[in-house]
Amino acid sequence: MSHEQEPAKIKSMFNSIARRYDFLNHFFSFNIDAMWRRRTVNAVATKTPELILDVAAGTMDLSVVFSRKFPEADVIALDFACEMLSGGLQKLKNRRVYPINGDGLALPFLDNTVDIVSIAFGIRNLESLDKGLREFYRVLKPGGTLLVLEFTPNRNPLFNLYSGIFMPLVGRLVSKDPDAYHYLHRSVKAFPPAGELKNRMENAGFSTVQYKKMTMGIAALHVGNKDKFK
Repeated sequence: MSHEQEPAKIKSMFNSIARRYDFLNHFFSFNIDAMWRRRTVNAVATKTPELILDVAAGTMDLSVVFSRKFPEADVIALDFACEMLSGGLQKLKNRRVYPINGDGLALPFLDNTVDIVSIAFGIRNLESLDKGLREFYRVLKPGGTLLVLEFTPNRNPLFNLYSGIFMPLVGRLVSKDPDAYHYLHRSVKAFPPAGELKNRMENAGFSTVQYKKMTMGIAALHVGNKDKFK
């Protein structure tokens, strides 16, 4: 594990940028990230999930979209950075979204209890990708679904210029964190390609794993299921 992947360092970084996180996300993506989240929620096949776990929920944008789509479900928004969760509390009025501070590698749930597990732009921050996938599989009910929305390594030189120079410069000025958006660029470049992530989800036990790249391959949505009879 590299030094920059140490959980304490990553937690501190996200806590430091929490106040400006939503603004910068929407600004850098031209608000396309909102469309990606809607597509993630719309990929859910079941009509009546009872319990949804949004891991690395951040300021809870995806959790809120789940709550709109499934108003009768309980949505648990889990993140290890308390300031990120605090930054999204104003979004939760009259919604069944419950933020909790926790570790994505040690989920506070019994085996086979969650209908849907989601993680958006957070799986590359886990200390161990494979351990995280196994933990998601553990808590899912048989027949449950994992949704992984994440940036993909991009070879487009213009996008690399944008994400490697422009975003860190603006991010530093707005968030006051000198390294957060450099980290974003580095972590995306180091993340496995979409096909490899599919294979690793299958190795963790997931079946019928499919993925779809979005917006010229900038991001990909992976969907996998836990077999009903395992």
